[in-house]
Amino acid sequence: MQLSVLLDRSRPETLTAQMVDQIRDAIRSARIAPGARLPSSRLLSDQLNVSRNTIVRAYDLLIMEGLVESRPASGVYVTERLPPAAREPGNVTRLPARTLMPMPLRAARGPASSHPPQKRLLHDFCPGRPAAELFPIKAWRRLLTHHLPHGGSVGLTTDGDVAGVPALRTAIAQHLAAARGIAADPSRIVIVSGVQDAVTLMSRLFLARGQLAVVEDPGAEGPALSFEAAGAELGFVGVDQDGLLPDELPQRPASLLYATPAHQFPTGATLSARRRAELIDWARRFGCYLIEDDYDCDIRYHGSHLPPLAALAPDCTVHVGSFTASLGAGLRLGYMVVPEPIAAAVIAEKTLLTHGSSWLEQATLADFMHSGAYANHLLRVRAHYRDSRDALIAALRGHFGDVSVDGEAGGLHLIWHLPPGIPDAVTVEALARRARIGVYSLGSARVRFRQRGALTSRALMLGYAALSPRQIEKGIARLSDVIDDAIDDPATDMSALFADQFAPPRVPAPEPKLAPRHRQQPALRRPREPRAMSTPSFARQGVAPMPVLTSIYRYPIKGLSAQPLSSVMLEAKKPFPHDRVFALVRPGAPYDLAQPRWGKKGLFVMLMLEETLARVRTSLDVETSRLVVTQDNHALITADLNDAGGRSALEQLIWQLVPQLRGAPTLVRTRDGHFMDKPDNVISLINLATLRSLESQWGISIDPLRFRANLYIDGARPWEEFDWVGHDIRIGDALFRVDRRNGRCGATNVDPHTGRRDLDIPGSLRAAFGHKELGVYLIAREGGEVTVGQQVTPPAVPQSVSYHSRLVPPSGTQPFICRGCYYIYDPAAGQPEQGVAPGTAFAAIPLSWRCPDCGTDKSTFRPHLPGTRSAVP
Repeated sequence: MQLSVLLDRSRPETLTAQMVDQIRDAIRSARIAPGARLPSSRLLSDQLNVSRNTIVRAYDLLIMEGLVESRPASGVYVTERLPPAAREPGNVTRLPARTLMPMPLRAARGPASSHPPQKRLLHDFCPGRPAAELFPIKAWRRLLTHHLPHGGSVGLTTDGDVAGVPALRTAIAQHLAAARGIAADPSRIVIVSGVQDAVTLMSRLFLARGQLAVVEDPGAEGPALSFEAAGAELGFVGVDQDGLLPDELPQRPASLLYATPAHQFPTGATLSARRRAELIDWARRFGCYLIEDDYDCDIRYHGSHLPPLAALAPDCTVHVGSFTASLGAGLRLGYMVVPEPIAAAVIAEKTLLTHGSSWLEQATLADFMHSGAYANHLLRVRAHYRDSRDALIAALRGHFGDVSVDGEAGGLHLIWHLPPGIPDAVTVEALARRARIGVYSLGSARVRFRQRGALTSRALMLGYAALSPRQIEKGIARLSDVIDDAIDDPATDMSALFADQFAPPRVPAPEPKLAPRHRQQPALRRPREPRAMSTPSFARQGVAPMPVLTSIYRYPIKGLSAQPLSSVMLEAKKPFPHDRVFALVRPGAPYDLAQPRWGKKGLFVMLMLEETLARVRTSLDVETSRLVVTQDNHALITADLNDAGGRSALEQLIWQLVPQLRGAPTLVRTRDGHFMDKPDNVISLINLATLRSLESQWGISIDPLRFRANLYIDGARPWEEFDWVGHDIRIGDALFRVDRRNGRCGATNVDPHTGRRDLDIPGSLRAAFGHKELGVYLIAREGGEVTVGQQVTPPAVPQSVSYHSRLVPPSGTQPFICRGCYYIYDPAAGQPEQGVAPGTAFAAIPLSWRCPDCGTDKSTFRPHLPGTRSAVP
């Protein structure tokens, strides 16, 4: 390195003292970094034109002060750890906070990042981000190493063509001709660093203060900011399912119009052929250049592209594109296809701004395209991204029912229109972010729009390219749980949570005829002696050679009581017969009463929030639809649910039970589906041995009916049902696939007999085990009759010790490990820095506690297996 040392021989100080003062000040002010190697005495003496003895004396003085150290056969280095006196700031000249110097005449505002710095996300559905593992790193490295010895020294040390490497421009021209039908001479192609660079070039050339520039609404934020930075007046043109709306084009001269005809950003709409012709006619009539952004044209999954504007009207279209979607944003390479009359002006302007782009990346990409490797790469990534897109749509359907999406024909993201019963996009985004899931409302995804509407308030942009199908499924499942948790929260104000969806109340609430519900803080009561199971059918069973089916239940009306069955006939891939086929829609909820279908539970009256529903018993004759509702063995109503009067009687009774509703709910019935919390045709199963293990651990009695399962079994090991996930079990004539674990909701907090919220089952599960799962979901693979008392044939899977070790020992010595950073919480040591005293069991730590290393919440911790770095799943 070369030191900045200035010696003044006219000063009274010696040259050695001047050197020591300046080097000391540079070290103390961090201008010379700790550990940096200083020049040798010979080099520094030549630089300063002094004797070597002067340099050696200066270095010796600095060594005595502890600022530098001499390493034998290596040199002189700045000390890694400076002495305390040396850490004081030197004579550093600091600029005042306010200065009299002028500020920029035009302070441009750059596009906001769609993924600002934040804690690490477990599942990030960032729009527009390609899969890093699909980058052709081996081929790229091979081409790079080929170019460096073959012309690399010349290419890296001399000025190249400002418009770009000729070989790359030729390769792009050939690619556009074959893939997009654009006949462009390489002389009309200019290499830029991306679409934003191209838009900025055009803005500098064609915009002045007060001139009109037009963008799509909604549309990309970057071009609008470039136009504004040039002083232009912004005009907005709306979009619909067929792209830009020609009727909204301004009927006056405009200089530039930015559009995304092939795959509108963000909606994914394709501009129709008729509208393309109308747009071109408008541009020619008013002398406006069309900036056609083809940002992800290479990523299309089905169908063919319509001819681009540059092929239809090359005289008034500037076609821009980049390799961000296909290769990656870090490459920083894009291109412009400009009309021939303005090509020289564009190149001249680029000369002023950047004087060209990096030669090495251009030469490598040119070879990559000429060799056919780029075409093969596109085939590979399209197949991968199509699978990821399909996995995302399947996951959304599996957890949210019928979904409405746009933009799925191509690109790296889609628009998901939030269904009724889910909060608005900004609320969902915030809820997801707290759970370390990245989903993006339009306002967070570099989208510019004038005013809020259905799209901007109730749509999310979900990128899928950078995630595997398994990651996508886990992320959407977690997102569904997060939304359900928000609805489960007793403190949730449903009308506020769905303020943008619920209609005003129809009529004032009537005077309640029954006692109001008792809402209290969910918590496990103090330990007490276990009592007998409250329902005879759940009598404790001995451990049998095989598990046995002890009870069968169905719940004809969502949120109301169970009906026991002795047997049931199941059909393959069908839901449990007559289970939750009725539901009570909340007054004012955005629900299509004419076509009842599955919806998120927030749309319906539910036991989770309206716990007084548990005070009544219902019995429905599924053949006649005759319903009897009783309380304390006294009949309240008998109603025919096929009759409007009978349905109205039930609706009024429910309103009396739950006077907090803003009106009477509406009873709906599905003819071919169900109203379970999950949209797929699952059947729930509870292992009574698992419940008994929790009773023993928590010192309380837990009524199995809290879990509202269809099938209850006994004779298995505690938690054994989790080992069955992904395998088949047989009960009677029916064969089931154990699909997944069942995450418990707030309905389990309600005593099914008293209607009082007296426990916190999900919270207690999370505190003890780091999750809220109990029981499993089954899917019937083969139909048949299932009868109480039949044996359950479990799968032949190895016994897992994980679920036996998941119970926290009475002493509270079970350590827990963070799945985010592998920090291990040891109860013996506690975490005094966070106010957790030594000896505090993990279950006793408040739910608001966070990992001291990575800051993630308590729910990410799992029981730690001693001697390993693994955790109970």
